[in-house]
Parts: sequence; structure tokens; C-alpha cells
Amino acid sequence: MHRTTINVPESIFHRARIKALRENVAVSEVIRDLLARWVAGEIDLASKERSREKLVALARAARGMWADRDPDSYLTASRTGLIERDKELEHARLDA
Repeated sequence: MHRTTINVPESIFHRARIKALRENVAVSEVIRDLLARWVAGEIDLASKERSREKLVALARAARGMWADRDPDSYLTASRTGLIERDKELEHARLDA
């Protein structure tokens, strides 16, 4: 068996260790099982992005207002308009 070292955030390892103790299994056994399932194609890491896309679509549908436009583009344009308006007001005060 190949021995390797991996870096895992402390908080995740701590939670994994607690769960492993509760389920009477070693963390290394969980990692071996997950790697074997990933290599076999049973786990798709790309699905993480698809899940995010689904959540964004659901959030937009639930809010209704974002269903027809990209919120990031809309908010960027809105902020740009506010910045321009603030500059106009500042110049108006200086001119008065």
C-alpha cells in the first residue's frame, strides 16, 4: 500500500475525525474509500460547479427579479450610475 501525506484544513479534519470515531471507522479508511469511488467514476468533482449553477438558477427563479438579467452586471451598472451621480453632486456643490 502506498503511503502519502495530504493537507486538510484543521476544522475539516477535526469534524471528520469525530464522525469517524462515532461510526467506528478510521479517517484513512474513509479517504481510501472515497478515492476508490472517485477513480471508479462514482463521485464527480465537477458536479460541485453544476450544483452552484443550479442554486443560482433556483435563487433567481425564487426572487423573480433576477430571472431575466444577470445580477452582477445589473449591480455593476447601478453602482457606476451612482458613482457618476455622486461626482455630479460634488461638482454642483463646488460650483455653488
